[in-house]
Amino acid sequence: MYVLMSFIHLTRNDAVKNKWREMRSLEQLISLEKKRKFLKWLIERRQLRSRETVWLLNYVMDEDDLLKIFRFVDNAQGLSRSIILSEKWTSSYPFEYIKHQVRTTDPERAFHDIRLNQEEPIYIQVNLSSHQPTDEFLAVMEESPNADVYIHHRYGHCVEQILSKAEVSFQKRKLDAEINKALDQFDKGKFEELSRALTELKANYPTLI
Repeated sequence: MYVLMSFIHLTRNDAVKNKWREMRSLEQLISLEKKRKFLKWLIERRQLRSRETVWLLNYVMDEDDLLKIFRFVDNAQGLSRSIILSEKWTSSYPFEYIKHQVRTTDPERAFHDIRLNQEEPIYIQVNLSSHQPTDEFLAVMEESPNADVYIHHRYGHCVEQILSKAEVSFQKRKLDAEINKALDQFDKGKFEELSRALTELKANYPTLI
């Protein structure tokens, strides 16, 4: 019985991990809009301890090229280029920028380097005042290149919920696009078929749409 339950547990973990990777390949789930929304949420919490950090994040929100290279991870230690942001009530520095073992706590110095180098990814670790990551953070979190524990192991239940919502949202957007295409082509049969599929999707996942 123990062996069977262990197998089921491992199979479930593998399924979550595979689904995470599959959804990443289906589309860019961590869209610029999601990153922008998270940074706005982070600023509006008023828990960041540095005004310069807030200014830097506001600047990044308006620059798509910078948002593209931002990668939010739960642990940026050991990565070649990273930013560590820490809220109030945490013991870490308010702001740290690390590039190839060179470290600064000055957001202005970091800003100049970030602005001049917009090719290499920047991995962002956020030390929230809460012990567990929020839904907002999990929605933009990616696997760290040097992670020894996958996100699905650390935050499995939360990740599954986010993946389900992301997958349903992806299916809805795809159906919406196909419905518009059918309308443009005056394809009544296709329009009715897709409309039924959309209605069924909404009925099956009323809390996710």
